[in-house]
Amino acid sequence: MKELYLAGGPYYGIQEVFSRVKGVIDARAGFANSIIDNPTKDDVVSGRAQAVECVKVVYNPKKIDIGALLSIFFTVINPYTDGIQGKCEGPHYRTGIYFTSGEDSMQLGYYMSYMANRGNPRQMTEASFVFNEFEGEQRARLPVRTECRRLENFYEAPQEEQFYLRNHPDTYSPIDIRLLEESGVFGEE
Repeated sequence: MKELYLAGGPYYGIQEVFSRVKGVIDARAGFANSIIDNPTKDDVVSGRAQAVECVKVVYNPKKIDIGALLSIFFTVINPYTDGIQGKCEGPHYRTGIYFTSGEDSMQLGYYMSYMANRGNPRQMTEASFVFNEFEGEQRARLPVRTECRRLENFYEAPQEEQFYLRNHPDTYSPIDIRLLEESGVFGEE
C-alpha cells in the first residue's frame, strides 16, 4: 500500500471523491504541514497552524497508479487559484500534493511539469518537448498554483469530521458529487 496526501478546498469533498475510487483503500480527512502540534480546526481556519485541510489517500498501486489519482484530483479541483475553491476561501483551502516517499517525487515532478506546460506554446527543440498542446490554442493558461512537496506532518481530523459530506449531504462543496456519480467516474470494487 502507498500513501498520497491531497489538498483542494474543504477536505470533505476530496475525501468523498477518493473514498469512492477503485483501488483506494482509505481516505482520511485531516490537516497537513502544521507549525503547531495537534491543531484543531479553529487553529487551521484562523491561520495559527499555517496548515492546509488535506486528505490522506491510501491506495493499492497494483489497482491504481499515482498518475490516475492525480488525473482525478486535477479534475475536481481548480489548480489555478491560490486558496480559493468555489465559494471557499482561505490559505487552509490551498491546493497541494504531499508525498512521503522519495520514489514518488520524480513521478510527481513529471506530472506537475505536464500540468504547468499545458497550453504554453513553445518551439520544439531537442531540449524541450511540448506536452498537451491543443491545435489552435493561442493563449497560455494561468500558472498552476498547486504546491507539490514532501509531507512534514499530518494530523487526522476528529471523528465527527470524517466523511462529513456523506453524513451531511446538504453541506456546500465546490465538488459536485452528484455530477461525478452520474458521469460514472466512481468504479465498483
